[in-house]
Amino acid sequence: MRRCLFIGDAHITPDETDFQTRLSRFLVSLPGRYDYLFVMGDLFEFWFGFEGYTYQEEYGPVLDAFHVLSERGVQIVYLEGNHDFNMGSVFTEDLHAQVYPDAHSMVMDGKRWFVTHGDLVAAEGLRYGTYRKLIKNPVTYGLIRLLGPKKILKIAGKLGEMSHKVYHTPEAYDARKYTTYVKKKFSEGFDAVIMGHTHRAGVITYYVGDRDRYYVNCGDLKKSETYVTYHTERGFEVQLGLEPLA
Repeated sequence: MRRCLFIGDAHITPDETDFQTRLSRFLVSLPGRYDYLFVMGDLFEFWFGFEGYTYQEEYGPVLDAFHVLSERGVQIVYLEGNHDFNMGSVFTEDLHAQVYPDAHSMVMDGKRWFVTHGDLVAAEGLRYGTYRKLIKNPVTYGLIRLLGPKKILKIAGKLGEMSHKVYHTPEAYDARKYTTYVKKKFSEGFDAVIMGHTHRAGVITYYVGDRDRYYVNCGDLKKSETYVTYHTERGFEVQLGLEPLA
C-alpha cells in the first residue's frame, strides 16, 4: 500500500517561529504513517541553496523535522516553487530528497502522475513567463551567489513582494487556464495532475478515456491549514488542520 502526503505554499519566514514549531510537530508524526512527503513548492517565502549555508538559523525547527523524516525512512520529494528554488545540498545530500526544478512525472500504483508547483501554468502568460525566465537562469543564480546568504536574505522581502505582484493577478489564477492545462496532461496519458501555487485545495475528478482522472491541489498549509493525502485504497483526500497525527 502506498501512502503519500502533499504540502505546500506556507511561505514560511524566519520570524514565524511559532508556526515552524507547530509544523515541525506535525511533520515528525508522519513516519510510520506515510512513505512519501511531497513538498509542492513555496514552503519557504525564500530559499536559495548556497554552498555551505544550512538555513538552520532561519528555518531550524522545520529542517530538524525533515531530518527526522529522512532518518526514519520517509522519502521527501521537493517540487521547487517561485519562492524556493535551487534547493542545494541541504536537500539533495543532507536530506536525500528528490528535488525537481520544474515538474516530474512518475508512476504510483500503476497510475501516471504529473507533479509540479503550478507556476508553469501561469508561465504561459507573457508577463509571468518573462519574470520566470529572469529569475530562474544561471546568470541570476550567479548574482545571488555573489551577494551571499546574509545580504540576499535582507532583501528577500522585497523579492517576495515583487513575486507576489507578478503572480497574484486574476490571470495567474484563472481557473479556466488550469482546467485547460490539466486536460492537456490527461490527453498525454497522465492519470493525476498534482499542483500547489493557487492556495486552493481540492480534488476534482474527471472521467476521461474510460477511467477517472484527477486534478489535485494541496492548498495553503499556513492560512487554511490544508494538505492532501493519498492512500492506495482511498485515493486522494483533502485534509484540514496541523495537529500531530495520532
